[in-house]
Amino acid sequence: MNYNQDTPLSALFRVNHHEELRKRIESWRPYLIGDDPAIDALAMIRFEFDKKRIYSNRVYYDLLDLDALGALQVSLSQMARYLSEHSNLSNSYTALYQQLKHYRQECY
Repeated sequence: MNYNQDTPLSALFRVNHHEELRKRIESWRPYLIGDDPAIDALAMIRFEFDKKRIYSNRVYYDLLDLDALGALQVSLSQMARYLSEHSNLSNSYTALYQQLKHYRQECY
């Protein structure tokens, strides 16, 4: 999948799972810095989490739960790259990918 800075997170997920993704993103909104509630959850492209109020692993588990349902239409590596560029979950792609792999093995 090719994406750019304007690609929403929802583009990484199959359309038939968008409503579940919407619920997950909506649950993160209270913990996002500078969130604009006028923007539809599925159109969101940047996720700046207040890490004093939410742990990164909660977001990882939410996304990996969807992956376990077959919702992800890209590889885990591609999702990690997207998140490293569109969020503050981790300072590096490699660390984020390793964290996602670890949590995926732990849970599934």
